[in-house]
Amino acid sequence: MMKSPWKEMLPELLPEYTMNHDVKVPTKRTQTLMDIIDYGIPKAKEPKDIAIIGAGFSGMVAASLLADAGHRVTIYEASMRVGGRIKTIREPFLNGQSGEAGAMRLVTSYLLVFKYIEKLRLETFDFINHDTKGNELIFVNGVKITRKEYQANPDLLQFDTIGKEKGKTADALWAEAIQPIMDMLKEENVENWAKVIEKYDRYSVRGYLKAETDLSEGAIEMIEVMLNLESRSNLGLIQQIVETIDHDPNATYFGISGGMDLLPQRFYEQLKAQGVNFYFNHMLTRIDRDDKATLYFEGSKAQAGNRMVGYGVAAEPSKHKKVKADEVILTIPFPAMRTLEVNPPFSQIKRKTIRELNYNGSTKVYLQFSKRFWETEHKIFGGQVITDLASRFIYFPSTDFGGENGGVVISSYVWATEAALWDAFTDESRVEYTLNDMAKIFGEHIRDYFVVGTSQSWANDIYSTGEAAMLAPGQFEELEGYVQMAEGNIHFGGDATSFKIAWIEGAIEAGIRTALEI
Repeated sequence: MMKSPWKEMLPELLPEYTMNHDVKVPTKRTQTLMDIIDYGIPKAKEPKDIAIIGAGFSGMVAASLLADAGHRVTIYEASMRVGGRIKTIREPFLNGQSGEAGAMRLVTSYLLVFKYIEKLRLETFDFINHDTKGNELIFVNGVKITRKEYQANPDLLQFDTIGKEKGKTADALWAEAIQPIMDMLKEENVENWAKVIEKYDRYSVRGYLKAETDLSEGAIEMIEVMLNLESRSNLGLIQQIVETIDHDPNATYFGISGGMDLLPQRFYEQLKAQGVNFYFNHMLTRIDRDDKATLYFEGSKAQAGNRMVGYGVAAEPSKHKKVKADEVILTIPFPAMRTLEVNPPFSQIKRKTIRELNYNGSTKVYLQFSKRFWETEHKIFGGQVITDLASRFIYFPSTDFGGENGGVVISSYVWATEAALWDAFTDESRVEYTLNDMAKIFGEHIRDYFVVGTSQSWANDIYSTGEAAMLAPGQFEELEGYVQMAEGNIHFGGDATSFKIAWIEGAIEAGIRTALEI
């Protein structure tokens, strides 16, 4: 097998990662990308017919840039909506309330997505990741305390820590554990990142903590439970290092007022005005590759486990069953490519990458309450609950404080192995069990305020086949160099082809890259 070109690709992937959260000073590369968003890419000398598969944000960004450059652009989407994993759930909730199925917060140091928010004239609000007064609850090991009590005395949670581990929060233990890596990255350059990857890519999170630190099993358990690493402890360390750098406890977040889906919806209206054509209910089933690509479509398949978006039966794509294009951008998740017929086949290494690139599930459950008891009884305004119950992470709304119509709580937000539990359950069971968990934490009386609930499983979503790529140990060196590599006139977009995986920022970077490739 050919050697992965990951080192050559590091300038495209990693210089963006900085431990400086000052959003007023973009790095050189970020400024270049922001300029492309503002001023576009070079005009086409010979306009091409370009087909973009998937109406997620990555495909929409590429479509906008290519259309402005003079190309003829069409987006084909398997579902009946735009946005991909940007999805706001508005039904069955009352009083105009909603919950975010996918993207729910945007870190303030990600400037590209904010550039689009400004261009599309959307309003934002401060997303409160942790209640600022420390009143949010932690319910772990049968102990219920507030966050400020935990920060003052972490030993109250009764993890089996020893010696110098005593009196330290999970954040402090994790920071000490990865300090040797952070020391290697003090000078933020490609060479140092390459050294870190060569030395540590083989490790899972747990493998690193066991092999490279002297932490006790109790301390490792504390880190995994409190920092949402338990379900991902067998996944690659490098990706968690990137997450730590960009989303450390000092990071701040914001959301889009009125719902995250307003971002792709407003972009959709702009793209139509730019002359981009959209066709929904078009599921790509086959690509014949030649000087031009021939694309074959079918109507979307019925979904197991999740409701279809919209009502009724959509028309079959009879008028556009077979389409020719000069260039194609695939933004669909790699697992969804497994059922795609390609003639002649992609290269061996691309097929291996499609087969092996690890994707995680992610599931959220939502409960609407008629009373904001978390505010009136516990003085919790925004923020989250951490628990070792099946619900694991519970999020309260960061808007409409003191509202008289209650609110929608994310009663469970889980990933990977923890999401697999909920994925096996019905929508009704997910609602029932997370309501039970909340009653254990806040008291049985909260059942009187329950109105309605629903859930979203990305692993059970036929259009997503998982929430996001999450690299397994060794996959950065082995596969990352091939993820975004084009196959002739077939290009690969989506957030998985960036290293800001699972973030809109990564989708935007990938959209710009694929537009520049063409």
